[in-house]
Amino acid sequence: MKLLVCCLLAVTCCVLVDAVKDERSLKLTEVLKELKALNKSVEHNSVMLNTPSLDMEECCSLYALECFRAMVPHLTARNKQLQHKFAKSLRNPLISTSLDSCSLEEREKTVCQGCDSYPKDSQKWVQQLESLLQKAISRLA
Repeated sequence: MKLLVCCLLAVTCCVLVDAVKDERSLKLTEVLKELKALNKSVEHNSVMLNTPSLDMEECCSLYALECFRAMVPHLTARNKQLQHKFAKSLRNPLISTSLDSCSLEEREKTVCQGCDSYPKDSQKWVQQLESLLQKAISRLA
């Protein structure tokens, strides 16, 4: 009887973990779609945005996300409603937890660049953010 209960508990835990992964993956996919739609609405020539590169330390993904979040209000988008929705989506905890693959100790040992130290480029900004989100999706697979 105890073995049966343990097996059922293990199966339930596995199902819940898969559900959380699916929820994160769906949210990341939704945010990617919003980014692509927002990109069509942005006038890239008028503003320069700090753009984190993807050759950063693995444990700096959350800092890079923070930098991307901070730049969203500076976009010159024709669709302000979509811009606001996208900024809100980037603040969703599912996005952060999908990017966070390091332990607290690893994060404390890693020195990450500040947002102001990244090069400014509005064209690459979209590409780099898209790559960061794709990286998170592939990590969940």
